[in-house]
Amino acid sequence: MSTVIPMPADWADLCSSWEEIRHGYHAGDKDATVRDCARRLATTAAGPKDGPVLFWTLGLLTLAPYVAFGDPGPGVEDEVTAALRRIARGDDSGSCAHGWHPYDVDVDEMLEHLPTALEVLNSPADHTLNGLLPADCLDGLDDGAEPANLSGPEVLDRWQCPRTAPGFARAALDHLGATVH
Repeated sequence: MSTVIPMPADWADLCSSWEEIRHGYHAGDKDATVRDCARRLATTAAGPKDGPVLFWTLGLLTLAPYVAFGDPGPGVEDEVTAALRRIARGDDSGSCAHGWHPYDVDVDEMLEHLPTALEVLNSPADHTLNGLLPADCLDGLDDGAEPANLSGPEVLDRWQCPRTAPGFARAALDHLGATVH
């Protein structure tokens, strides 16, 4: 099986830089890294099959703590917010068959687990699909509740849902204290 969500060839390096910024030990130009992610998202087609929209959205979700609290330079937050709003607005709020999506997980839990999830999404044949969610998100769920009762392929289907990128974009906007409007 190939990559499940479109990702650039240098995805692992990008993800590593984002994690360094999130954890406060990135030695490079933080604002340039954030702007690069926002610009790539802004220039990527909105459809899940058209480009790495989910990947760049997850990048901005990872970078949102820095943008919100790390004193970025002038215009960085505006650029990030504009890119995220475009994706968040892409959700026509139409219904889908899924009762649960990965963006329903607590943002902090998802950020801690995101590098593992991206590794699995990049090469699901090499990994167990159980790595797609933080184990903590299954705690406290009743038997039969989603996502506890989902198989790996069903969780993977939620990651591929067209509503997932807009859901993560809304989560990032919430983290920034911004609205979709």
